[in-house]
Amino acid sequence: MTVPAPLVTVVVPVYNVEDYLTACLESIQFQTLEDLEVIMVDDGSTDGSRAIAEGFAAGDPRFKLITQENGGLSRARNTGADAATGEYLAFVDSDDVIPREAYELLVTPLQTTGSDFATGNVHRLTTTGVYPTRFLARAFDRTRLKTHITKFRPLLADRIVPNKLWRRSFWVEHGYRFPEGMLHEDIPVVLPAHFAASSVDVIHEPVYLYRIREGADLSITQRRLEKRALLDRVKAVEHVHDYLAKEGPKRARRWYAQSVVAEDLRYYLDVLDGASDEYRELFLERVNAFLDRAGRGLYRDLPAIDRLKWHLVRRRLMPELLQVLRFQKERLRETPPVRVGRRWCGDYPFRTDRELKIPASVYRLRDDLVIGGYAFIAGLGAPTRESQRVTVTVVRRGQLLRLRIRTSAIRLRAKVVHRPEVTAGTTQASADAQWSGFEASLPPRKLRTLGRWRPGTWDLYVTVRAGGVTRRRSRFLVDSPRPVRAVDHPLADGIFVKASPAHTGEIAVHLSDGWASMVGHRLVDGAVELSGRMHGQGSTLRFARPGSEKLEYPLERSGDDFTVRVPLEDLAAAMDTADPEPHGTEHGGARVWNVWLVGNGAPARR
Repeated sequence: MTVPAPLVTVVVPVYNVEDYLTACLESIQFQTLEDLEVIMVDDGSTDGSRAIAEGFAAGDPRFKLITQENGGLSRARNTGADAATGEYLAFVDSDDVIPREAYELLVTPLQTTGSDFATGNVHRLTTTGVYPTRFLARAFDRTRLKTHITKFRPLLADRIVPNKLWRRSFWVEHGYRFPEGMLHEDIPVVLPAHFAASSVDVIHEPVYLYRIREGADLSITQRRLEKRALLDRVKAVEHVHDYLAKEGPKRARRWYAQSVVAEDLRYYLDVLDGASDEYRELFLERVNAFLDRAGRGLYRDLPAIDRLKWHLVRRRLMPELLQVLRFQKERLRETPPVRVGRRWCGDYPFRTDRELKIPASVYRLRDDLVIGGYAFIAGLGAPTRESQRVTVTVVRRGQLLRLRIRTSAIRLRAKVVHRPEVTAGTTQASADAQWSGFEASLPPRKLRTLGRWRPGTWDLYVTVRAGGVTRRRSRFLVDSPRPVRAVDHPLADGIFVKASPAHTGEIAVHLSDGWASMVGHRLVDGAVELSGRMHGQGSTLRFARPGSEKLEYPLERSGDDFTVRVPLEDLAAAMDTADPEPHGTEHGGARVWNVWLVGNGAPARR
């Protein structure tokens, strides 16, 4: 009697995971899709893992155990794949688990679309709960059937094996094997497969739960400082780069090189301040060898601080690079940008160093407004079956015009969520909600295009969809001891953008073609000399405060730049005649003056 082949074969490499193996195998055993073959490959375990696997094999005929001498994860996976008989093939690491409907979610579209494999979302499994992974947020923001990496480039981040269900005929046809004796063994298989596939099904729901063990953050950092980890990562990306040079579509190699700089190699770049001199020299040698082949202009779209780091890597300036890394960790958040001509630049190390002569373009900041916070629907908690979706929208007052902007999860360490002693700057309420963090980038120029340019105000809304429930809000709770500041930014063509929070919780984005901003001050001959920049009309600066007369002083203009001198004796005299206890003018114990730009037919601007 011929036994029909199973629909899905699941390969589980096993090596010294007795604390986690039962949970892993049970998550497979109780799948809603029951037509399974589970091949457990004991890779020479020395703890109780083999006995656990034998128990599953004895109690469930779908489970089979293969034993072999220790040869590493890749060899164990290859052994299991060689023994597979199912129509579809999956891999699960033995310390992780999968949601109960994982294989049903993956196999159902494959049977309709004919795609070569399906790939699903991945969440992090910690001792406190399940959380989305930031680096895959864009790749799995929604379900996309019968797509391809050349149509949807965020799939470049999807480079792990266990969140996928492979059509085994596709796997065998291309002869995929995991490279043995090598770390980062998924990369040389998954990315070439993405490009070789006729189409891929992308599933928004989480199908794999990656376990974060206690102390994992520290061990991951230490692992990156091992020479083998660096060499194997470079070897893996070189393999994919070479494959794309021969087999990939036009420009695919450049797309991939950009993602390698932004993600793969950045992980090793950012820990160089804790590395040995030997490791640093190895990094400069091997990474620059790869970048020499990868081409130019790979850093153009990176944040300015990252462009600076890569600029120093390419010039092999290690002492300067280490200084920038320390600056990024210790002072970046507190360092305001500086205005250089019509552009804003990061005030980072060596910006004005005449000997290094680093181009000004390296320090140039983007024009985007960045909006971040926490968003969730009260009563639902952290989603487990599917991740919530957050959309940030700005709507112009008057005419209904909308601009939707992308959001992605903020990566926050688990210890910040549940250890109040390290959550300085947040209340307990916001610390408990950090699983729901988001960040959105708003290109101000799009407001001009969409609004058919005219001055105006746009209101900001955040929409959350989770568990079949949708909520939208335009008023937000600010529960941090640090207030949310207004931010403003003049664009190169004279348009001024300002995002400001109101005391009632709303956030508005204002566009104007007439503006002025203060950029400096100094004491000169008994007067305060204020300097700034402006666009549009205006000839006088007006000072006022409750209970005192208005003071006005003429501007000295040179193009968009202006200066104005305010005698200190005028301010002192006005203070003497003012209300001794003015309402709404106290600020940290000091009296506050309001300032307006007026004159020449210009409206008053505060």
